Amino acid sequence: MAALALAASGAVVVEVARPAEAQAAGVRPAFQLPFPCGESWRLSTYRGHDDYDVDMFANSGTTAGRSILAADAGTVSYAGWDSGAGWYVKLNHGEGWESLYLHMESPPVVSTGQSVQQGQLLGKVGSTGKSSAPHLHHEQRRDGAKVETYFNGLRSEITTDGFPSGEPLSPPVNAVSSNCGDTSVYGVLADGRLTYSLVESGSGRFLKVVTSSATLGFTPKAMATLNFNTILLTSTEGDLYRVDVITNNTSLVFNAPVKILSGGWTHTHLSYDGAGNLYGLTSAGVLRRHDVTATKPSGSQIVNWVTIDSGFTLKTLTTTGPDWILGTVSDGRLMSYKINGVGSWVSGELKSSTWQTMTHLLSPGAGTFFGRTSDGALHRYGDRNPYDNNGSDLYGQGKVTDSGWTQVLLSAQPYSF
Repeated sequence: MAALALAASGAVVVEVARPAEAQAAGVRPAFQLPFPCGESWRLSTYRGHDDYDVDMFANSGTTAGRSILAADAGTVSYAGWDSGAGWYVKLNHGEGWESLYLHMESPPVVSTGQSVQQGQLLGKVGSTGKSSAPHLHHEQRRDGAKVETYFNGLRSEITTDGFPSGEPLSPPVNAVSSNCGDTSVYGVLADGRLTYSLVESGSGRFLKVVTSSATLGFTPKAMATLNFNTILLTSTEGDLYRVDVITNNTSLVFNAPVKILSGGWTHTHLSYDGAGNLYGLTSAGVLRRHDVTATKPSGSQIVNWVTIDSGFTLKTLTTTGPDWILGTVSDGRLMSYKINGVGSWVSGELKSSTWQTMTHLLSPGAGTFFGRTSDGALHRYGDRNPYDNNGSDLYGQGKVTDSGWTQVLLSAQPYSF
């Protein structure tokens, strides 16, 4: 069947009608790539495969034996053997939606009738059944009919198999897994109180916010979230503080901030990449990197600071993965940077304009990030391959909420890589 064929880079090659999809009452589940957080996979098909079928191969290392995770929560409607599919699992997500995972290397680790959560292990990638090499064959179905697969709210763009003759063959694309759990966001209000917000993975649905009764006791300038209960903040005096959160469930309570380093922390922006690297940007455009060697570091455990370079004229800053940063420029550009070391980095212009409206950028990593605008709205974005310095596969995914994000500082907890 004819479809929208796209190049691997995301550039449009030819546009024709996509195969008609079956309709159902149920809203599409918040499917994620069925692999661990941050893994990069190649999505492809081949001639005669079948429209919408997707074969997945790891972009690095071996494909065989990789963990296969549930793309969304559901019930196992079948887990077992088929001569063509090999060892496989079919999940029922309700309201007519299903997902399938074929060619596992051994019997699935879940059983028929079992309830599973998004991200739960189903089995390992293999080559059983009618398969010529280790890979995961994945399908999403609506009312029993195959439909285009979506991950993290983004089209896979694998729609047609080049059969019959004359039909385009969907080219392969790369995608990074955001099967990482919900997004935790810490913030600081103008009066010094802390906030904790939770945003649902995949859907971007706002789940909750709690606000502390206590204040920090100093005027913060920049912040970075290290993990679920540890925050770093600089003060207007140039000191570095650590804040240990006791609870953020139904209330937000934290211990008195601990000053772990005195003086010299003149950063206007901080962000932690989830892999031991704390990035700081000064008002003069100097980008620095520090090694964080503990989950709740003392001053002696933030070490080996280096100056990456100068000239980073960014008005916002966030990290999107290990040694990857993202920021906006006052002229409206959205810029991505791969940091290789001192004086060594590669940049990419993801968008050329309109991003000057963002007062804050924050990202947990793995292709998900958020932008706060001056009207207090929080916008959500998905980047299918966030590590290519190319914005052709970056898409707006609506607002988390239209208003209410009044914090002077915001920081997302990074996923662990």
